[in-house]
Amino acid sequence: MNTTDSATAALPETIDQVLVRLNGILDDALRGGTRIGYFAALYERVTTNVRRALVAGNVFQDNARMERLDVVFANRFLAAWDEHSAGGQPSLAWRAAFALLDNPGPLVVQHLLVGMNAHINLDLGIAAATVAPTPDELQALWPDFKTINAVLSRLVKVVEDELGEISPRLERIEEIAPGLEDRVFDFGIDVARDVAWALATELSNTPREGWNAVIDARDGMVAEAGRALYPLHGIPGFVQSWIHGAESTDIRYNIQVVAE
Repeated sequence: MNTTDSATAALPETIDQVLVRLNGILDDALRGGTRIGYFAALYERVTTNVRRALVAGNVFQDNARMERLDVVFANRFLAAWDEHSAGGQPSLAWRAAFALLDNPGPLVVQHLLVGMNAHINLDLGIAAATVAPTPDELQALWPDFKTINAVLSRLVKVVEDELGEISPRLERIEEIAPGLEDRVFDFGIDVARDVAWALATELSNTPREGWNAVIDARDGMVAEAGRALYPLHGIPGFVQSWIHGAESTDIRYNIQVVAE
């Protein structure tokens, strides 16, 4: 599947179709050496792990509902990428992420974080409320919502370890301050999960005709958070520049490391 095809393709209806689309984006990124491959590689791994949990049948309380959540959630990213690829304007949060794709300055981890910011802090809450639109339905979703976030957290830690191949100075920071990266990532994911749940809760208590106003307000805040991830200033900016000085500039190689 090439980029033009993906920009006009129908959105998936099953998790297997989601994986086909993600792999299409990933293949395009590998062929073209484009940085969208970083997020696509991470997301393909997350989706594959969710699919395995669904096949196992012993992880989630409601497998059918969780597959629907996964598909609705993924389609938020896929629709945003389709819109961007076609020259349109996706959500502000995704625009903040996509605006960095042609910039060689951000670290690979910053590309991942700005994508996760848009997808979790905005898209996940919308997806949860779409699948469970009433307060009672949303409360029933909560145990599986926590579980899917635990799957994400475990995988992000795996990728975090692998990023040392791309950014050796990230490993140096871990040697100097053991556990610092884990605490930062854990905190970020926990906060994002709570932000997503708060959005889902607000939407479930809002008449459907009022959703756009709620989503637009949140979109603006999430976009601001994304723009704060790059460039950094002061000491964080100095550290970012120091790490960047030894980071691999081979986009195709970097994508393969994240995708391993």
